[in-house]
Amino acid sequence: MNPLAYAPRLVRTLPPVRVHGRVLKAYAMFARPAERDRLPSPAWLEEQAATVLEGPAGPGDHEAGFLILHAGMERDYLLVSQWYDADMLKHWVRGVEVDAEGRTTLVPLEQRQLVACVWELEVVAFERDAWVTTVMLRGRLDRETLDDYLATTFEGWV
Repeated sequence: MNPLAYAPRLVRTLPPVRVHGRVLKAYAMFARPAERDRLPSPAWLEEQAATVLEGPAGPGDHEAGFLILHAGMERDYLLVSQWYDADMLKHWVRGVEVDAEGRTTLVPLEQRQLVACVWELEVVAFERDAWVTTVMLRGRLDRETLDDYLATTFEGWV
């Protein structure tokens, strides 16, 4: 279990990830200071996100969303979120497991009810605000608003 103590964590913005017709903003978050420069390749992130978003967007799915790769204290996590309908968010949380040969597998968490930790929720809140201000307040999702949403990113300490 994690300690009941708060210490800020660094969030870095990564290049967007394209998966099955979707564009996901990408973030890396670090609990362990020594790993702050260990950034995943865009190809690795796309491969991992594709295992979560197994096919093309369905009815009501938007082509936009975000993901967070969190190098946590106990293990690494990948959170993938996709905007749905006008104002809803689909969300998947996976644990990152690496085998002896260095191959990565994403596995559902034992506690399937978990949504996010307090640090990840700060990024989710930022993304909520970005969706409202760049898309919903304009009342449309065209190329211009999508580009504005994708350009609105977070970087810093949470």
